[in-house]
Amino acid sequence: MSHKFIYADAQKCIGCLNCELACAASHMGITLEKAYELGQSGVKLISRNRVIKSGELTAPMQCMQCMDAPCVNACPIDIIKYEDNYVKYYEDDCIGCQSCEMVCPYGAVVMAPNEKDDAPVSKMVALTCDLCGGEDGKQACVNVCPTDAISLIDYDLYKAIEYGRELEGRHANA
Repeated sequence: MSHKFIYADAQKCIGCLNCELACAASHMGITLEKAYELGQSGVKLISRNRVIKSGELTAPMQCMQCMDAPCVNACPIDIIKYEDNYVKYYEDDCIGCQSCEMVCPYGAVVMAPNEKDDAPVSKMVALTCDLCGGEDGKQACVNVCPTDAISLIDYDLYKAIEYGRELEGRHANA
């Protein structure tokens, strides 16, 4: 598998938040329906992505799986690593120092309360998109998107998409 990340097409995204709910459900090990019920009953669900709005467009923001990820280099205890062609966080060992959050150029690291009894002094843990384990087809957000706005792609495909948009823009301005 080549280096991949989640791509969100803001032209297709309708801002339904299904991707956030699916992400939280997947990481909690529960069904989408159960996550919805919990959310409705006031339980705080923690997603590793979040839908953002810019002007009239919406799209989920999550880890871009940087080729030279600043978070990997910033982690003082080496719990963020490149493994199996993606950036993997070992959340159980996180001390909550927030170094990864501070250096992420996309703002894709979320600090959440660490509920473990032996949580470090900060009582926080870093969470970010882990591609649901990195295997193609396992990404909860991709699988639940009703408009196919989200997909798992590699950097070569991303460059081709952006190049195509650049060409479209040039033709529209001509």
